[in-house]
Amino acid sequence: MSEIDIRSIFKTEAKEIIENLESDVVRLEESSEDEKIINRIFRYFHTLKGSSGIAGLTHVYEFSHLLENLLDDVRSGHVEVTDSLIDLIFDSIDWMKGAIFSEDGTEVSENNREKLSSRIYAFTAGGREVITKETDEIKIAREPVESGAKYYNIKAFFKEDIFESGIDPLMIIEDLMSMGRVVSNRVIKKKLPSFESMDPECCYFGWEIVLETESAVTEIKDVFLFVEEENNITIEDETSNYRNKGSEEKLPLEKKIGEIMVDKGILTDKELNEVVTIQDKEGDRIGDIVVKKGYATKDDVNIALIEQERLKKKIELQTVRVDTIKLDNLLNLLGEIVIGQSTLTRIADEIDNEYGDELKRALYGINRTTREFQEQIMSIRMIPIGPTFNQFRRFVRDSAHLLGKEIKLIIEGGETELDKTVIEKIGDPLKHMIRNSIDHGIEPPEERVAAGKNRSGEIILRAYHQEGNVFIEIVDDGRGIDIEKVREKAIHLKYIEPDEEIAREKLLSFLFMPGFSTAEKVGDLSGRGVGMDVVKTNIDSLRGSVEIKSEKGSGSTVKIKLPLTLAIIDSMLVRIGKNRYIIPLLSVVETIRPAKDDIKTIEGKGEVLLYRGEFITLVRLYDVLGIDAEYHNPWEALVVIAESEDRRLGLLIDDMPGQQQIVIKSLDNYITKSRAISGASILGDGTVALIIDIFGLIEELGG
Repeated sequence: MSEIDIRSIFKTEAKEIIENLESDVVRLEESSEDEKIINRIFRYFHTLKGSSGIAGLTHVYEFSHLLENLLDDVRSGHVEVTDSLIDLIFDSIDWMKGAIFSEDGTEVSENNREKLSSRIYAFTAGGREVITKETDEIKIAREPVESGAKYYNIKAFFKEDIFESGIDPLMIIEDLMSMGRVVSNRVIKKKLPSFESMDPECCYFGWEIVLETESAVTEIKDVFLFVEEENNITIEDETSNYRNKGSEEKLPLEKKIGEIMVDKGILTDKELNEVVTIQDKEGDRIGDIVVKKGYATKDDVNIALIEQERLKKKIELQTVRVDTIKLDNLLNLLGEIVIGQSTLTRIADEIDNEYGDELKRALYGINRTTREFQEQIMSIRMIPIGPTFNQFRRFVRDSAHLLGKEIKLIIEGGETELDKTVIEKIGDPLKHMIRNSIDHGIEPPEERVAAGKNRSGEIILRAYHQEGNVFIEIVDDGRGIDIEKVREKAIHLKYIEPDEEIAREKLLSFLFMPGFSTAEKVGDLSGRGVGMDVVKTNIDSLRGSVEIKSEKGSGSTVKIKLPLTLAIIDSMLVRIGKNRYIIPLLSVVETIRPAKDDIKTIEGKGEVLLYRGEFITLVRLYDVLGIDAEYHNPWEALVVIAESEDRRLGLLIDDMPGQQQIVIKSLDNYITKSRAISGASILGDGTVALIIDIFGLIEELGG
């Protein structure tokens, strides 16, 4: 692996580490005595130190070492967690980001680095000496790990030329030791050549350790990030074995213990033969004989016994890093398969003989496989939204300090998964809305106390799945939105008449109009009337929707609805005249042919349909779309009952050819600016069908 490749991998890894690091530093500020958070922060700096050294960023390596020492003092209780310490850590992280992500990795201020180093030394009372002395024995941490820990057997066999890439296998052990307690360790020396043929620049050793840790297996895998592809690494969960290792006699002998000890390099074949001969004569257990002869320790024998009860399910390091562009290309190819499949289905429907039936049966099997293929690709693209939420912890903290406010960010539903493309595009809208909550929503501490609230305000970022969509809520317990000010601004901008009656939800929706702001003055964070319209535009581009609910004095909630994925959806194909349109299946309640008496005209509501005891708006799609229709009387046509959130419409159509999966293609604004159309798809016969957006249609009709 070239130096350029190593540095590229390091930058990818460092970005994720720094995001997690910033989030945990904010948590540390809120819970200064939480040892788990302190240990995690220590490990982040330790990992950055080791990885930056491998990537050739010496200045980052040396600076990370200072921070590692500082956090070690925090862990031991020699340094107290204070506001000044948190500020120092954040300033240090900012310097590291500049050093790591600049074009050549060196364009950072040396003067700033020296100032930060001086501040770190002030905390650590002069710092420590860097220990460079090599020893033959690995020192093992003996501190007990909490009962929730797991045990992992980790084996590493390295290629002989690994030193040429600047990687030291012992540094990997150091990283693992920082994650928990090394219960046992063993050098694997079966590839060791004779002294005469030994090359001092080659690596002939491997090693095996058992690690007791509370870290997730993904964190352990990250330690092997730079060596996983070209070396033999395995990680196996042995928690069950270690928690039941008190009864050696009951362990099943699935493999002879002597063979296991030879495989592990504990015994040579010659030593095993000697031990077996003694066992045949004296009848002692092999483990006892091996210890008596001095060929192994009791710990070595215990490891071999545990190996006999190894779980069949193994956690192996077999991950592959894939460029997201390749993943997108794969999804596009799947889309073309879906389009081709639709063409074959249409042809099969037109063949009215036994060959048509046979083709349909074959297509049924292909369709099932294609759906499974799609689900697998989608599952790869789906990632938790938690890391996106966590990156706002520092933003909230810094912004609150800037405004002299006390604000705590609470994250709920971080495990909720969303398509990676959606997550990449939702960051800016979320930041705009969080900024508004910080600036306009949360009051200063004195104002909150006077209103009978806690000094510290709360902003909740919440995500959850519902009805095949993902909902994200930004909730604050601030002063809320003054609806009268919104009304005054709407009148001033001539959106409504002074005496016009309008629903509260409609008034609040004006906040998303360009240039609409009720802020009395422009601040550092917001108040210029830009931002919320950008939020609306960005969310619209994701086929999502956004709404605001607020009560004066109690706070506000911004609710975003997003599709799980942007690529392939199940849909209903409908016909109006000679044109075909697509309605997302998740928006469809049912399709009916209404009775003549069910159609009414109500003053103020227009034409409505009586549906299950309630009147819902009847929409003649041919009028909305400006096309000719075959039927104009609803009792002769079909009506699709569609819904978005808690609002329903009856859509008048001529026919419903069927349901099918479709590949969504975006449309440029010069094709249509209608909110009722969210995209298009290519059908099996090569024609294009427009996709009707129910939420956008409701908005275009006036809510």
